[in-house]
Formats: sequence, C-alpha cells, structure tokens
Amino acid sequence: MPMPTDHVARISLSDEAYVRIEAAIMDGTLEPGERLRDSDLVEWLGISRTPIRHALDRLAEQGLVEMERNRFTRVAAFDIVGVLESVQVAGDLWAGAALRGVSSWEDDDDDLIADIQTELVEAATNDDTVRFITIFEHLVVAFARIEGNNVRIRTLGNVLPQVRRLGRKLHGRLDPLVVARFTRELREATTKRDGRAAVTLINDYVTRIGDVLSGL
Repeated sequence: MPMPTDHVARISLSDEAYVRIEAAIMDGTLEPGERLRDSDLVEWLGISRTPIRHALDRLAEQGLVEMERNRFTRVAAFDIVGVLESVQVAGDLWAGAALRGVSSWEDDDDDLIADIQTELVEAATNDDTVRFITIFEHLVVAFARIEGNNVRIRTLGNVLPQVRRLGRKLHGRLDPLVVARFTRELREATTKRDGRAAVTLINDYVTRIGDVLSGL
C-alpha cells in the first residue's frame, strides 16, 4: 500500500521545529515573554509555517509557550508554582512505575539504571545543572520504559519539559552527597526488587526537590 509521504514529512518537520524551539527556550536564546512570530520562525528554522504551528501548539500544551488567538504567541514566563507541580506529577508517575514495574526487572535493567545514576552523581558533583536535569529525566523515563507503560511514558513527555526549565536555575543548589545517597539507596531497593521501598525513596527525594524550589 502506498504510504502518505507528505504526512510523514510534515510530522518530521514539526518534530524538528519543536526540538529546536524548545532547546532555544531552555538555553535562554528565547527568553520568557519573547514574542514568537511566524515569519521570524520560518526564516530562522527554514521550515514552513504549518509544521511550526504544530510545534507551537505542542509547546503550549506543555506550558512552555503562551498563545492568545489573533493577539500573540510568546515564550511563557518561568512559573515556579507550575514547575513545582510538574515535578510533583513527574514524581507520582515515577513512583508508580517503580511500584508496578520493579518486581519484574532483569539484570540488564539494573545495569542501565546504575549507569544513569552514576552520571547523575557526576553531574551533581560538577554542578552541571543542565546535564543533571537531562539525566534526571532519563532516569525517570527509564523506570517507565522498563515497566512498559506507554501511557505513563506519553504523560511524562508532556510533564518533563517544564521540569527541564530548572536546569539553569539550580547552580549551587545541588548537594552531591544527598544525590549519591539517594541513588545508592534507590539502587539497593531496585536490586532487591522492593518497589515499595523505591516509592518511599522517590517520594522523599521529590519532596526535597520541592523544598529547594520553594527557595528560588
């Protein structure tokens, strides 16, 4: 059966526009409150208007862009309350994946998580906060992927972009000793296939993140 190649191309371009605009928001190239005009984005990205609008709709769903029909499209302000709520939801999803999935983990899953946790501690030790947030996201999503819950993975995909905005705001606020202890204890719980112990550790750590965010 012939494939609708025009549709495939459009989706691919939409994804490209999304990735590039989101990256510019995260690294500060596009600042909070900055207007996003179609003509400027078309010129900058070299992509036509339709896939750019699809990308902006997706970014608006995730709270990274604000849109008011026939008035403006702009980068959303950094909303600490919204970010905190996103962290809490991501924590709930993470804990759920641990509770339901850890009991069926295999040795390869342990190895994957161990590698991610090692990188997380290294990033915290170097105060590389942007990398820390990226690896933290990989850790959370890995739990959901191992569990095999596609709905959880998709939901995390809508929540984590807000969490990603923390990257540049956490400099000097990461405690590598706390991160190391958390990852060590979490690894012990998952190795023992103790989902409930993992949930307790995850909930406590997310609460600690919330306390840090309250001071921003």
